[in-house]
Amino acid sequence: MKQFHLPSGSTGPWSIASDSAGRIWVVEQGSNQLASFLPLTATFHEYRIPTPNSTAGSVTTDSNGNVWFTELTSNKLGELKNGSSQIVEFKIPNGTATVSGLPQQLSCGPSDAVSTLQGEIWVLCLFSNQIVEFFPSNETFASFDLPVFQSGPAGLVFDHNGNFWFTAADANMIGHGTVSQLQNNTSDGIEETAPQNATYTFNFQHATDLLGNSENIKSSLPTPSGIALSPDGNTLWITEHVDSSFDSYNIQTKSLDRFWTSQTNGDYGYSISFPNGVAVDQNGNVWISEHYGNKIAEYNPVSNSLTEYMVPCCGSSSAGVYTLTLGQNGTIWFVEILGGAIGELVPVSNPDQSFKISANSNAISVGRNAAITVPVSLQYSNFTAGNNVTLGISGISSTGSLTDSSAQFSPSSLRLSGSATVSSNLTFSAQSLRSGIYYLTVSATLPQQNVIYSVVLKVVVGTLPSPYYQLFVYGAAIGIVGSIIVVGALAVRRRKKIGRPSARRRRR
Repeated sequence: MKQFHLPSGSTGPWSIASDSAGRIWVVEQGSNQLASFLPLTATFHEYRIPTPNSTAGSVTTDSNGNVWFTELTSNKLGELKNGSSQIVEFKIPNGTATVSGLPQQLSCGPSDAVSTLQGEIWVLCLFSNQIVEFFPSNETFASFDLPVFQSGPAGLVFDHNGNFWFTAADANMIGHGTVSQLQNNTSDGIEETAPQNATYTFNFQHATDLLGNSENIKSSLPTPSGIALSPDGNTLWITEHVDSSFDSYNIQTKSLDRFWTSQTNGDYGYSISFPNGVAVDQNGNVWISEHYGNKIAEYNPVSNSLTEYMVPCCGSSSAGVYTLTLGQNGTIWFVEILGGAIGELVPVSNPDQSFKISANSNAISVGRNAAITVPVSLQYSNFTAGNNVTLGISGISSTGSLTDSSAQFSPSSLRLSGSATVSSNLTFSAQSLRSGIYYLTVSATLPQQNVIYSVVLKVVVGTLPSPYYQLFVYGAAIGIVGSIIVVGALAVRRRKKIGRPSARRRRR
């Protein structure tokens, strides 16, 4: 892992993107600038955003090397043409809402931008509840309404058919847009659905208008944020920016599975890792930035393995690894909001040391109020004496701490030296855990290497439930994505302990 600090006086790296020439682009929300970084020379070049205090929030590049970014509070889309040194801004049209029969103008509140191979730029409007398409050829916009009130669109990705999927964080849904059916200033061609997992189905109270009316939504997707597509086009990978979990959604079967990062154990003052940025590389590996967990996670769906790389920064504080992007030659780039830096994770072809954790079976069954023992194998090579490894487990609850169940390792820690294969027995007790399918992340933490290696274990408990039996009110525990996007970094600065955000906090 390499880290590169912003030039003196520059702060708040918020979003990051790479272009085809290998340059890295960063929006500096704190210093109101757009910056390019050249990896070969490790140098930054900065461009002042014309509008003061623009709250630049997202950056993307197009196929021509032009750079685009959103300005949340100034309601603009910014562009830096390839080879230019001057930023051009485009005012995004307002949306309209009806209150007591009277039309009200709503600022778009652009939170995310995505470019297409055809050259259009698509923008998510957090405040006006729209998705906007910008045509650079004639500098015009088309606006498309979202069918669910105050959806809180947070992330967008295009599929292999040229249509798009998006996360609706405030509605706890995902959405789909059929581009050929879109009509300006209507919701034609757009649908939003609440995915459901039989083991995890929650009740959310969601507003239906500006007058305080609400409806109940059943969903298994609390506050979805980032979204990415697998190389085969069949799976959406989604982060939950309010828990320590992330999800896979099968587009064909409409099935949803929930996975967990390792527990934070209260490190940096937070009990939740808050996965946010997500990307999928050409090999199908899923990369996730753990905003409060202070790690970059790599999940391999084929081997069911999760590797988390700790970000060295800031003493006892989290670096604020909010977003990430894929770079050239298999590198991963990410921002450190509090560290005032960007980071690069570089693959090593011939590492001096190797480590692997595995279970004798990636799927087990256990009865309710019963227990099962699973051998866990640790294989390592070229370790010097004195390296310690600690075993742990995560899953089931929002923080990853086991609820209505327990787990014990025997032994729970080991000293590594040389090359060997050792094992530990994991005894998992379902206790009063409800019947269902759970995914447990079984981890080995190597503090000397700043890495956590995990294997994901599928556990079937008891008799599988009907799809909707496990219901409880979850809405009061969930914060709205608007405040997460705008004040997420401020929350990192100000809050030493994090509980769940208030569900009714207003956007700023």
